[in-house]
Amino acid sequence: MNREQQVYEIEGIAVLDYIELYRKFTYSQQESYRLDNIAHVELGEKKLDYSEFETLHQLYKEDYQKFIEYNVKDVELVEKLEDKMKLIELALTLAYDNKVNYDDVFTQVRMWDAIVYNYLLKKKIIIPQMKRGEKKSQYEGAYVKDPILGMHQWVASFDLNSLYPHLIMQYNISMETLVEPAKYTDEMKQFIATKKVNVDTLLSQQINTEELKDFGVTLTPNGQMFRINEQGVMPEIMDTMYKDRTRYKKLALEAKKKIATVLDDKNQVHYLEKQVARYNNLQLAKRVTLNCAYGAMGNQYFRFFDIRIAEGITTAGQLSIRWIEQKINKYMNLLLKSGNEDYVIASDTDSIYLNMGPLVKKLYPDTSDAKKVIKFMNNVCDEKIQPFIDKSYEELRDYVNGYQQRMEMKRESLADKAIWVAKKNYILNVHDNEGVAYAKPKLKMMGISAIRSSTPSACRAK
Repeated sequence: MNREQQVYEIEGIAVLDYIELYRKFTYSQQESYRLDNIAHVELGEKKLDYSEFETLHQLYKEDYQKFIEYNVKDVELVEKLEDKMKLIELALTLAYDNKVNYDDVFTQVRMWDAIVYNYLLKKKIIIPQMKRGEKKSQYEGAYVKDPILGMHQWVASFDLNSLYPHLIMQYNISMETLVEPAKYTDEMKQFIATKKVNVDTLLSQQINTEELKDFGVTLTPNGQMFRINEQGVMPEIMDTMYKDRTRYKKLALEAKKKIATVLDDKNQVHYLEKQVARYNNLQLAKRVTLNCAYGAMGNQYFRFFDIRIAEGITTAGQLSIRWIEQKINKYMNLLLKSGNEDYVIASDTDSIYLNMGPLVKKLYPDTSDAKKVIKFMNNVCDEKIQPFIDKSYEELRDYVNGYQQRMEMKRESLADKAIWVAKKNYILNVHDNEGVAYAKPKLKMMGISAIRSSTPSACRAK
C-alpha cells in the first residue's frame, strides 16, 4: 500500500494474528475486518466507544482509565471470538498434525511440502531438491455455466463433495504417476496424435478410450496420462486423510450421543465435551489440509509443481460437472417426454441447480402446500435422481479408465423459488438443506446486493 514497514522476526516466537486466522479459515466475505465489525457480526458486541476524543493518543493522554478499559475490552472480544470459533486451536492442530511451524499454517505450499516429505521419509524415499517451477502461462480454471436468468420454481441443488481432492484420487494424479511424453510407447504416441483430447471431445464421447486399459493409464481432459498400476503418493496421502476425517467425525458423533446418557455425572460430561471438541478440531484440520492440496499443486513455488498436473485437475473438474449436467438433462427430457429442454438452470465448479418445476407440475400438480411438495422433491431426489447420478459417474470413471470412482455428488438444497441475475449471482428460498427441513424457509444468497460488502449495512435487510 505504498508504505514502508520495518519488520522484526524474533527467533522462537510465532505470531498468529487473529485477523489473518479469520480471513484464512472462515471462508466468509465481510465488509470490514476491523475488530469492531467482526465482533458485531460474530458476537453481537462492539468495541468500547471513545468518540468524544479525536484520537487514541488523546484518549491515552486525557482519560487513562478509559484507555485501559478500551484495551481490556479488545482482549476480551478476541478471547470471546476464540471461545466461539477456536481458530487458534485449529491453527495449533494443523501445525502439530502436519509437523510444521505455527505460522506455516498460513501457507499451503510449506504445509504440503512437509506432509509429502514426512510421508515419503517413512517409506525411506528422499524428496528431490527444491527447484522453482515456472508458470509461463495461465491454465484453465473451473467451469461456470451461463445461467438461465429469471425466476424458477421448485429447484434442487446437488453438490460434489471435496471435488479437487477426489479428482486427484480418481485420476491417480501425482508427480510420479504422470507419464512423460519421452516414455510414451508407439501406441500411446499414435493415440495422442490422432485423438483431439479436450473436455468437449470427452464429453461427447467422440474418443474411443478402450486403448487406455491396454496402456494401464487414465486420461485427463488436457491430454495428460497418469499410471494406474499403483496408487500415487498424493492420492494415497489424501485417501488416508479423508478416511481419518470420516473416523474423527464418527468419534465426535459417538461422544455427543454418550453425553445424553451420562447427564448426572458432571465429570463424565465435561470429559466427553472435551472429546467432542477434540475430534471436531481434528476432522476440521483434515478438511482444511485436504482443501489446501490443489492450491499447493497449482502453485509455482511448490516443490512438485507441474502445470500439466494443475491443468489436469481443473479440466477433469470441468468434465465432471458438465458430464452430470448433460446426463441429468437427458434423464429429465426422457422422463418428461420433452424435446431438448435445458433443466439445469446453472452449474458452477462443483454444483448444479436443477429445475424440478415441470416435473412437480406433471406428477404433483397441487402445489398449495409447499412442505408436501418439498417432501415429494426429496423422495424423487433420493429414490430416482441420486442413484442415476451415481451410475452416471461410474460410467465416467470407466470411460476415462480412472483409478477408482470418487465423484460423490449429494443433494444439497430444496427451494420453492429461485432467482438468477447473472453468473454467481442468485437467491434461493430454501426449505430443506442436506435433509434438514426448516420450520421457516431460509434465504441463501450469492452475489446479491443484500450481502455485498459494498452495500451499506442499513440497506441490506430492506
